[in-house]
Amino acid sequence: MAVDRLAEFRNICAPLFSESAFPGEQLATAHQLFDLLSGIVGYDDTAPTRTEVTDIFLPTGKAIAFQGAARCLWEYARTSKFLRGVEAALREAQRRFPGQRLRLLEAGCGPFALLALPLACRFEPAEVGFTLLDVHERSLSAARRIVETLGLADYVEGYVRTDAATWRCPEAKRPHVVVSETMQNGLKNEPQLAITRNLAPQRLPGGLFLPEAVALDFSLLTHHRDNNEVPISRSHPVATVFELTPDNPEAALSGRITLPTPLPSNAIPVINTRIRVYGDICLDENECSLTIPIPIRTLPVLAAGQVLDYAYLWHPRPRMHFSTMATG
Repeated sequence: MAVDRLAEFRNICAPLFSESAFPGEQLATAHQLFDLLSGIVGYDDTAPTRTEVTDIFLPTGKAIAFQGAARCLWEYARTSKFLRGVEAALREAQRRFPGQRLRLLEAGCGPFALLALPLACRFEPAEVGFTLLDVHERSLSAARRIVETLGLADYVEGYVRTDAATWRCPEAKRPHVVVSETMQNGLKNEPQLAITRNLAPQRLPGGLFLPEAVALDFSLLTHHRDNNEVPISRSHPVATVFELTPDNPEAALSGRITLPTPLPSNAIPVINTRIRVYGDICLDENECSLTIPIPIRTLPVLAAGQVLDYAYLWHPRPRMHFSTMATG
């Protein structure tokens, strides 16, 4: 039975690793995989338990519960690009650490361990071992059930129930690759910054951390219609106000920007999120919920040459804050 389930798992996952797969195929794949894994762990998305929908509010942000983490799978572009990025990072780690069994840490693995377990379709147990970390017991036990059901125990080095923003990895278990996708658009609410600050320095020297960069841009969003009266939105970047990278997690959290002259007419101020998963694998604007522009509703009517103060407030409720400082 485990062999049959594992073969089904591998067949379903295949399009998520394909750069050439059509969006419709990846969407169907995401839903098939969701159904398979939900069945294994005994989850009914139409009737979740209280535990499965109850988020935990940590000192550095919200850790989403089982349901929210599971539903991330439906965003096929997000899942596909992160999986392709993790595979590419592991291939690079094989070049950097020849002959070693790689250790991959997925921090915030959720119930499906989506950024680790599908890699079992691409590597042998002698090549890579997974450590799965989550603060929710229900999610971690679900991930363990999937591992046991699919016969993937040889890949797993450990299960850790803890806050990824504070956990200290044993020296002998320092990972070659860390992946943590614990964010919303605008790096709001969830503790991606705190987790990156904690775990990035715990990689082995020469190790990798994904995503490689998350940048927040202050942009001006305009709307117009083309000759066929089709509505079109366009973002006009003004400045990158914050960029989180694993090699510079202590980046400046505040600063000032000056609005351009002239301003686009009827422009709406927004935060745009750009994510470089690994190398040239990026999530583009509106490709998934993580890159949907966020309107900045705390600002008054904008004026050309206006000076804005900004700060990324990273705990206890992470968010980017803007305020008007002066006019030019």
